[in-house]
Amino acid sequence: MKGFAKIFEAIVASIILLASLTFFFTPNVQKSEWDSTALQIMAEDALESAYLNGTLTRFVKTDDTAQLNAFFSEMLPKTVDFSIEVRGIPGKTINIVCVGCSQTNLDDLSAIVANKDFTYKKKNTSINIQTLDLTTQDIPEGAGMLFFFDKSKIAAHQTKINDFLGTGGGVFLLSSLDSTDVGNTPIGNTFNLTWSGITSLQGRFEDADGGIFNSDKPSHFIARYYANISTRHLPNVQTDPFSVFVPTGIGYQADGKDIVKTPDGRSYVRSNQIGRGRTIWLNDYNRVDHTCASCGPTRDTDNLTKAGIMWVSGERSTLDMIKKTPAPVNFKSSIFVFDGDVYIVELTIWRIFF
Repeated sequence: MKGFAKIFEAIVASIILLASLTFFFTPNVQKSEWDSTALQIMAEDALESAYLNGTLTRFVKTDDTAQLNAFFSEMLPKTVDFSIEVRGIPGKTINIVCVGCSQTNLDDLSAIVANKDFTYKKKNTSINIQTLDLTTQDIPEGAGMLFFFDKSKIAAHQTKINDFLGTGGGVFLLSSLDSTDVGNTPIGNTFNLTWSGITSLQGRFEDADGGIFNSDKPSHFIARYYANISTRHLPNVQTDPFSVFVPTGIGYQADGKDIVKTPDGRSYVRSNQIGRGRTIWLNDYNRVDHTCASCGPTRDTDNLTKAGIMWVSGERSTLDMIKKTPAPVNFKSSIFVFDGDVYIVELTIWRIFF
């Protein structure tokens, strides 16, 4: 009996010891991610289906948000919500805020971008222009771009400009500059400009490293928009001379950000990207009657300016019925679409109860 008692005591002690160890060691059970994977696959299938059956291109081209949202509502589970964004092509509306502009400035800008209602690759786009005093007013919701004729206002509103660029907004400056404006200054930093000797030679689209056929450079997209506005093809505009710019001293930097340059290494138009935002500086030019029969050089530079505005606008739009904010945990699927041009449609989905 004593032997049996000792064995029993040993068993009880082992049980107590093992039970105490479970307090310090918890099982490592990994959560399955299959439900998230299945949801991602479902979103990709819906996007691919919409593209293959023509729904996507038809509704994006016509900005038919109701039909597009109805399609994805039928394709996706009722327990999720979604948002649709199109990138790489101008949206239905380009909202320009002309900062501190007079009526003369507004009339000038309207003449430059005429017609305000136009078609790009059979997709309708409209340009809306309003004036704003940034000293006393905030940038309105829905504004896509701040437009400046007065270069002094860049420094005066630098904080608001940087905040706007941080949210993906665009900034356009149409003005001649001198050596004191660039370098480590608000204008120099916003538009990435340096100074060189002044030249008055004609400018042409930047031609280094593939020129306007290099899709890694903003000049490619701006030249493509310029060709469309001019009712021509991209190869036919690469040598177009821009002859009405006032003399410039802004240096060409060979960094892929120049749009129009001179043969002796000066820039008439430069782009920049700050965070999600885009900027363009375009040198001032001699604008005569924008519609006269002999005003081809002016109209060409007007079209170049309008093409720059299209790029600065961000080339993105949201095709939702109402404004939506995705949940912190969401899933993104995207697809390249070719419909006379290449753009991206991104579908973001998230669970309603997360």
